[in-house]
Amino acid sequence: MKENLENWVIVLDCTKSMNKEDFQTKEFQIELNGLKIFIEEKNKTLQKIKISLLVYSKKVFVVSELTDDIPFIINFLSKKKFKKNCTPTGPTDILDNALIKAIDILAHQIQNISGFKNCILLISDYPNIEISDNIKDRIAGLKISINIITFSHKKNIISKKENSKAQHFTTKQGFLDGMKKLAYLETKEKNTAQHFSELMLEHKNKKHDFMEEIALKLRYPTLEELIKFNKKSSKIQCQICFSKKSSIKNYSLFKTGRLCSHCGTPMHLYCAGSWALKSSEHKGLFRCPYCYTLLKIPVAILNGLRKKNNEKKTLESKKLYVKMIVIKPEKLEQKNKDCLYCFKPIKGAHFQKTLQCSNCKAYFHKKCLEEMYKVDKKCLNCGGLII
Repeated sequence: MKENLENWVIVLDCTKSMNKEDFQTKEFQIELNGLKIFIEEKNKTLQKIKISLLVYSKKVFVVSELTDDIPFIINFLSKKKFKKNCTPTGPTDILDNALIKAIDILAHQIQNISGFKNCILLISDYPNIEISDNIKDRIAGLKISINIITFSHKKNIISKKENSKAQHFTTKQGFLDGMKKLAYLETKEKNTAQHFSELMLEHKNKKHDFMEEIALKLRYPTLEELIKFNKKSSKIQCQICFSKKSSIKNYSLFKTGRLCSHCGTPMHLYCAGSWALKSSEHKGLFRCPYCYTLLKIPVAILNGLRKKNNEKKTLESKKLYVKMIVIKPEKLEQKNKDCLYCFKPIKGAHFQKTLQCSNCKAYFHKKCLEEMYKVDKKCLNCGGLII
């Protein structure tokens, strides 16, 4: 049976309600009551749900980080506690900051565990909610769904914005019924009324890979860990191929061993790359086999494996020629790159002369390349004949 697992960050607009002299406005109290209904019904329908609550007025205030303590959230929505603990003060830029914070909370969950559906619920008494393109891109890139619900007794004319499917209510009963229906959104195919529309923005012009942005890098083993890897008596193995030597490139764990940055699980760099290419969640990223943290590996490793996987046994494929291009100091990116011969980081052109394969973009120290030439004049990563 498929598990129903959801993370919800509820963003409550208090820009009008909290600035009024009469804080306990009827509309605001109705919003809180509707929110309680939503959380209670969701808790009944799901196997596991986590809720985070944040409000924004003059600044963003996080009432609760993601928690599965639903009674705590329900109790916190009482008027007195809400007024006492959550009245924001201070300057800021409102809606975007609130949504950025909501996205950050969910991004941390996406980074650390898979299997959850991640959602934002924005409730406001302002009917014309506008979300910036920046925020839309980030929501779409992280595959977060957002529902925008507005409630006001005033029958404002809502301008129809592109990609905006916010639902506006003008009566108390309509709003409360709508909040209850939202809790059963997963069965919306059977609900012809469709009071709510789930907003999943399409990633049209993809400028940034947000999933890659939040993924952690595999870390280098410490000296103590390397000593353990190198001992023949040690039982430490790659947790992907379950061997000391990689079945893909035949390198030892001592040579190409990397560790999950979160839990320290060891794996061969090329085994991790092969798994990343097969990942259905995101091409180029994969989850740690032990703790499920989202991880990424060097692009050059992926390029080399792609070339190897797509290689055909034809005359043309045997005549793949590549050049080793000298990378000038000013053009060397200030990022963590590995020499794919010694597997040590490229720290900068002023340390050692650095070259790059024209085919797979792998980096090599000049001294390492000279050692490669003594054995075989082929790129160690993609197999291209060096000219």
